[in-house]
Amino acid sequence: MKLLIFDLDGTLINSLLDIAISMNKVLEKHNYPTHDTTEYNYFVGDGALVLVKNAMPKDSKEKDIEKVLKSFIEIYEQNTHNNTFAYEGIYEMLENLENKEIKKAILSNKPHKFTLKYVENLFNNFDFQEVHGQKIDVPKKPDPTMAIEIATKLNTKCEDVVFIGDTATDIKTAKNANMKSIGVAWGFRSVEELKAAGADFIAYKPMDIVKYLSS
Repeated sequence: MKLLIFDLDGTLINSLLDIAISMNKVLEKHNYPTHDTTEYNYFVGDGALVLVKNAMPKDSKEKDIEKVLKSFIEIYEQNTHNNTFAYEGIYEMLENLENKEIKKAILSNKPHKFTLKYVENLFNNFDFQEVHGQKIDVPKKPDPTMAIEIATKLNTKCEDVVFIGDTATDIKTAKNANMKSIGVAWGFRSVEELKAAGADFIAYKPMDIVKYLSS
């Protein structure tokens, strides 16, 4: 394979606690019930708006959702890196890929400015040729538009790309873009979800990704 496209949250970084703390602060501020951190495993993965909708009461009005979303982005920006870190073994895996001169990119449903900030703070020693978060004018995953655009920019056929992520959304993105997929077992969702979505391979630790490329 000539190009790897990584999801960010739950794949390269564990950001769940910061997301949960920030969202719970916002819910409390607006007098809504808060949630245990473990519940956020199933709230995240499809962008900030979906996170807010999942965290708020089901009968919430659109104007209230927009108000809470604005508050969340403001508070999350203040607490972006406090409890967020790369998963164990990620740096070793990335170093190995760089030694093999394999192209790397990141495609996240996290808002674009936060995606860039995380990459700058946690991965500034690594060469990711393309980094993209959620943008207003581009459909988010599992729509394949941006994944295909990344492959095109890096002169790589889609069938020569592996998309790596921790949720069914990532596996569906790979399928929609005609790319191979690796589901990671250390992320926010279960191995069962990844297999049910049709992942081509399950990585139980980061170096399994390198082994997959060698097989």
